[in-house]
Amino acid sequence: MMYGDGTNGTKTMITDQYLISRNHKQQEDDRNNLELFKNLLQPHFLFNSLNNLYALSLRKSEDTPEAIAGLSQLLERVVSYSRQETIPLSDEIALIQEYIALEKIWLGECSFVMDFQVKGDTEGVSIPPLTIYTLIENAFKDGIRKCRNNGWVTIHLLVKEDKILLKVRNGVQSAEEQAQLSPVAATGPGIEAVRKLLESSYRKQYHLTARPIGNVYAVDLIIGRSAA
Repeated sequence: MMYGDGTNGTKTMITDQYLISRNHKQQEDDRNNLELFKNLLQPHFLFNSLNNLYALSLRKSEDTPEAIAGLSQLLERVVSYSRQETIPLSDEIALIQEYIALEKIWLGECSFVMDFQVKGDTEGVSIPPLTIYTLIENAFKDGIRKCRNNGWVTIHLLVKEDKILLKVRNGVQSAEEQAQLSPVAATGPGIEAVRKLLESSYRKQYHLTARPIGNVYAVDLIIGRSAA
């Protein structure tokens, strides 16, 4: 019986070990990046929330205690969710609803029009935490609060087959504000963190755009196959 020198077998073993090691490193890098992007999102949320609370206290509003309690509950959820790689889409929607309720308190007498619709079956659907929430928060921060009683926001979320489709539209007051808003909203910490979080979680299976269209600021997000 003749035996080979084992060279091919050794090369194959080395190659396999290299691929396994590389895959493990890639997975570790992905986890580290995910934590980094989550950490980027949380300060963005907290900074905006504290600014809102401060403005409410300056008005000496009777709603300040309610806002503090609501913010405390919201922060508790944010911290809890951020420890997870994904959360149920239904939990993200509930978080958005809580945030909008707080915004109504923070805005006080300022009025705005909102169209918030969720369609499709969200059961069993999960996403990285704060992904959609941050896009909604931006619409209020950079749109509603700057429109002085004529603000509006449209939020349409659709779950269809293997895709999540989100359309967010909000009015902007003037061309001057658009010139100031566009660079910040499209590439600022919130949008950029969401973009990197999506890239880490979905690779090329998502599409996100944020841009001004006339007197409207538009954000479109698609998550799912052939989204790019």
